[in-house]
Amino acid sequence: MSKITAKTASKRFDTAPDLYGIFFEDISHAGDGGMYPEMLRNRSFEDSLIPEECTTDDNGKTFVSPTGWVDEFNNGEGMNEWVRDNHIVPTEIPAWYSENCTISLNTEDTLNAVRKTALQVEFMENGSLKNIGYAGVPQVDGSEYTFMCFAKSDAPVTLKLSVTDGEKTYSAAEFTINSVEYAQYSVTMKAEGTTGNGAFVIKADAGSKFMLGFSSLMPVDTYNGHGLRKDLVEKLKNMHPGFMRFPGGCIVEGFTMETAMFFRKTIGPVWERPSFWLLWHYRSTNGLGFHEYLQLCEDLGAEALYVCNCGMTCQGRCPYFFNDEEIDDMLQDTFDALEYALGDSTTKWGAYRAKMGHEAPFNLKYLEIGNENWGPEYNRRFLYFKERILAKYPDLIILANTNDEELHPDIVDDHYYNMPEFYAENIGIYDNYDRSKPDIFVGEFSVNQTYEGQIRGAVAEAMFMVGFERNQDKVKLCSYAPLFEHVHYHSWYPNLIIYDNYRSHVIPSYYAFSIFGKNRGDRVVEMQEETDTIYRALHGYPFVSGKDGTVFKNAVLNGASATPVKNVHGKFEEVGEGYVLRLDQEEYEKEHRFYRMIDMVTAVATKEEDINLNKGTFEVEVEYKKDVPTGIGVLCAPKPLSFYDRMLPVPTDPWKMFNLEPIRLIIRDGVASVERGFMRPPILASDIPVNIEEGFHKFACTYDEQKAIFSVDGAVVAEVVLPHYQSMCSVVTATDDEVIIKIVNFSEEEDDVTITLDVDVEDAYSVDRFYGPADAENTIDNPGVVADETVELTGAAKEFVYKAPGMSVNAVKVKIKK
Repeated sequence: MSKITAKTASKRFDTAPDLYGIFFEDISHAGDGGMYPEMLRNRSFEDSLIPEECTTDDNGKTFVSPTGWVDEFNNGEGMNEWVRDNHIVPTEIPAWYSENCTISLNTEDTLNAVRKTALQVEFMENGSLKNIGYAGVPQVDGSEYTFMCFAKSDAPVTLKLSVTDGEKTYSAAEFTINSVEYAQYSVTMKAEGTTGNGAFVIKADAGSKFMLGFSSLMPVDTYNGHGLRKDLVEKLKNMHPGFMRFPGGCIVEGFTMETAMFFRKTIGPVWERPSFWLLWHYRSTNGLGFHEYLQLCEDLGAEALYVCNCGMTCQGRCPYFFNDEEIDDMLQDTFDALEYALGDSTTKWGAYRAKMGHEAPFNLKYLEIGNENWGPEYNRRFLYFKERILAKYPDLIILANTNDEELHPDIVDDHYYNMPEFYAENIGIYDNYDRSKPDIFVGEFSVNQTYEGQIRGAVAEAMFMVGFERNQDKVKLCSYAPLFEHVHYHSWYPNLIIYDNYRSHVIPSYYAFSIFGKNRGDRVVEMQEETDTIYRALHGYPFVSGKDGTVFKNAVLNGASATPVKNVHGKFEEVGEGYVLRLDQEEYEKEHRFYRMIDMVTAVATKEEDINLNKGTFEVEVEYKKDVPTGIGVLCAPKPLSFYDRMLPVPTDPWKMFNLEPIRLIIRDGVASVERGFMRPPILASDIPVNIEEGFHKFACTYDEQKAIFSVDGAVVAEVVLPHYQSMCSVVTATDDEVIIKIVNFSEEEDDVTITLDVDVEDAYSVDRFYGPADAENTIDNPGVVADETVELTGAAKEFVYKAPGMSVNAVKVKIKK
């Protein structure tokens, strides 16, 4: 039984008005074929073109960027998994197939300067040309669709269009190409019947010859008539977003100059916007561009948060750092984007916006300089951009990717991807944050290791969100990532909203955002809670940690002699009675760009099955040298890999340092600390003086499911509590009329939560909530397994009990008596 005591008369601070938002990045076909509901894949005929400056040495199966990053290409079809799972039949021009018809790419006679190729077509007897769309061309009974193209021919040619599935025709139209120069043609097709597996078919008489410079098939009915898919935008609207971050994400950076995101490439008529290959494995025609993003923010009532490239490509994909001239070009592009959004119609770009149909300026409140960038190269560029932009736009709220002291942004963007337990353990991650530092935007977070897209993952994320709510004086914005996924083209998982060509559903995490987003309150109030503690289920090998040359011997695990079984960042060699840790130079050369060689680690055991140990005693003699961080640890085993790591062209080794979070004692210059993991590890105990001389010493650890006791030469150095979390957490907000108690129950069992208030309330109250088994999830064919609900209850009082279901997220709303 948990307890919550709320003091509504004791205000802590106002709620952050824009706290819950959305983050859009074109990943997993979130743009073309997704929220931008283009139905023809490869509508510009450019998908098979290798990105500029890139090369292939395997006939287009992959390509390599100038800096060495490798991507799956498959002649423009994208990931190997997409080709396999979608049963894509090879074709020279992706998504386009011909029968008794010849098609080829013409790179000389294109529609305009930005189009790199056109489709040259010649029909024979009984010829047909078809496009298979994004795993099918959808038709919904009674809906209308507009086919548009630019075409030309030397003689009039009548094209007969249809969408078919097998023998059934769902819609049809025809038109005649009657111009020797490229001209625009448009016809409407009305569906009779519903299918998600259609194909768009073009037929013409034998001998017909023509060129297509650009093509498109779009639904007539879009959200507010602004060109975006209705069901997907409606789902965004129901999240009550305070802001939208766009256009990325890693696509802002790209992997070459050509693929970096420039504002000027994403505006104007869609056929005049250049396409480019996204680092999420497909080409985008940028139909969803800067104007459409701003219009969507306006339609959603959300503040715009624009992310600009600061003069570098993705640092996680073999980066290229722009030279000074290129940086200035990118800065000017950012100025142009800001003028397009904010300038009046007398300015160059404001006039262009008005020409595109929006006379008044848009709202653009936030600007983030860079995405997931860091280090001296980033800091220099950030400061260069910030100083010049604020000189012209002093009211913009500026966001940075890192919290380096020299940057002085308004807000810092933090990103988290981890297991459910991480989020439950870190509810208080911002409780002790220095209030003199910049505000916080948790711009990307999700459970992406175990229970991805399932109830347990969603409830864990809600635990983390309670922490944001408790710290709204500093945490001003947050958003889940990623947002969208076409179910046939996922390049990441999980994603908040999933769809095929005509259906969509949400994962449970969506409901956490929806419930929290619509139940805000005006102010956060004082409260206390009491609840149970749950310890994380850990297991793994014991190990020795040191540097090149560290020697250890006489390892004993639970009374039995133990020997090395696994190396992590380094290798071991037998020496005398023991072993010595050695630097693996080949491994170091490969990995040092991304991860410092902090330590070398050798796991020891009596047998391989010892990786499953969760308690015991480990002893080993280790040679200590004053200037060498030396120690031991326990519970070393890889976490499950994320979907992204599992799908990389070169498989990820799960034993990488970033994927390990053991408990370890390290002694540096006679001072000990107990740390969890290796990469910027949480410190469990620190600044412990140890009386130790150079030479061999007996290091030991006795541990169980709740604690670990480390000793050196029989003297206890540190006793630490192992990772744990609350079974329930809560936050209370209020208005003058209502008290809102958000309760997250991370236990499998129902929790009778006693709620004590300092104000009289009405008997009747309501609860918005969702709950279910830990592994419950929705699918495209079963979208309603997990859903939210609003229940009306009675019995509220100054003290009452609410029964929080196991694995649940709840917003309890009680009315204040007047």
